[in-house]
Amino acid sequence: MIKVVTSEERHTARYGPVHSEFSFSFADYDDPGNAHFGCLLVLNDHTLAPGKKLESHPHHDLEILTYVISGTLGHSDGSGDTRILPEGSFQVLSAGTGVTHAEFNPSEQDPVRYLQLWFLPDRRNLTPSRDDRQVTREARIGISEPVVSGKGNDSRLRIHQDVNVYVPVFTDSREILIPSHNRRQHLFLISGHIEFECGNQQFSLRPGDAARIQVGHDLKIRKTGEEQAELMVIDMP
Repeated sequence: MIKVVTSEERHTARYGPVHSEFSFSFADYDDPGNAHFGCLLVLNDHTLAPGKKLESHPHHDLEILTYVISGTLGHSDGSGDTRILPEGSFQVLSAGTGVTHAEFNPSEQDPVRYLQLWFLPDRRNLTPSRDDRQVTREARIGISEPVVSGKGNDSRLRIHQDVNVYVPVFTDSREILIPSHNRRQHLFLISGHIEFECGNQQFSLRPGDAARIQVGHDLKIRKTGEEQAELMVIDMP
């Protein structure tokens, strides 16, 4: 089964300086029929205004992935560790037994757009940890290798869940193949336009659209239109 969720079907929220688009139930958006997809609980598309900060807040037993699409995001935790994440940065925060953290925009001129995803961990009560790295758009052109994986290595951020997160960039009509292994897949189109084939079915996505594939075939993905396209693909049990 493949379900396409359009950008317009997301829940729009504004809390002070942050504009958000929620793909799943979150905060005051409560939809029991849209609470999660597999182990993916949250996919929020945030834009934080220049020079603004979100209040520190706690988490536990979550794997939190943040991807900075444009601008620069500041991130601080309860230990006093503050990091500046430039465009193209990925961060995995394992909340484990409990953390507090806050995001802020260090730029006084430019907004920052970032995705934040929450996954259930593969086990509870982990020791909290955080790791980040920058993987530029240029480094991801035509690449079908995960940037975040439960099987972390020198080129991938490690996450405590059996997931693989791909974020390829398409600059021409060449096709990218992402294997399914008979697992769930969640696609979220960050920018541009794409079409993809899954088995004998073909679909098109616009910016902000998503596709939820319960048990799929290998994905054949290509961009359409003149502009570049950037896509997030999450492979999960």
